[in-house]
Amino acid sequence: MIIVKDLIGGNKPEPILIHYNGTLDADSVTLRYAGSFVKLMDIDDVDNGWFFTFGGLVTALENTVGILAEEQEITLNYLPNSATAGMSTRLMYPIFPSTVLRAEYTRTDAAGTANTDTGASASAAGTTFTAAATGTADYTIGGWIYMVTGAAAGELHYVTDDNGSGAVTTSAWTNAVVAADTFLFIWPSCSNHVRWNATYTGFISEIDSSACVKNIQGIMTHIQSPGIPLQPLDKDLHDGLVISNARFFHDFIFCGATDAASTLVSLAWTRGQAAA
Repeated sequence: MIIVKDLIGGNKPEPILIHYNGTLDADSVTLRYAGSFVKLMDIDDVDNGWFFTFGGLVTALENTVGILAEEQEITLNYLPNSATAGMSTRLMYPIFPSTVLRAEYTRTDAAGTANTDTGASASAAGTTFTAAATGTADYTIGGWIYMVTGAAAGELHYVTDDNGSGAVTTSAWTNAVVAADTFLFIWPSCSNHVRWNATYTGFISEIDSSACVKNIQGIMTHIQSPGIPLQPLDKDLHDGLVISNARFFHDFIFCGATDAASTLVSLAWTRGQAAA
């Protein structure tokens, strides 16, 4: 996860120094990665004092404040009430409603866990990509399917229809897709549906909208590969291509508040610090 720019000031925010511990109720022994989200604790969670912590902890991305600019190691990350030593400090990029972020649909997260999807099928020369589920009908229109492994590896297809039960309409497939093949689904550019990976450093491939929570406001999707510089995904340019080792990115903002169902990320700078 990186910050691209600020919509108001132009330049991305400068990193600031914070007291950071990656676990709520213990000295952190879990590696937290640069590029992962940072949050505040609930305002009434003061068993060990107040501090900044990992954005994926419960409630994930509530009280979001920024992106960790450097790794937190797995030792010497003391809590504020430690009798042994003071807290560790880390640099963090603050996030505001005007901050444009860029996340990658990575094949693995920062810890090496697979982030690709499986369980779909398509016939050679056919235009239907059948997934296990796609959630709400039409939500995937304008998105992209990129095959990572299998006979169709490297094929990139634009989505033009989705019946909500797993039948996704695309351009014609050159090769067949079987359930064991892995793929990436890239959400439509202005979508607010994504699924975060376990390290909260990017997106996991998820074509089922019902499994996507803590939403964004998407702006633009991008492709990059050997021989293709970073550029916006364009149906007229990229649909139906076969591209090796392609990478995909999504630019987005957080809107700064949360709705009643807590499906939007809440920014503590604008919403205030929540209480459990």
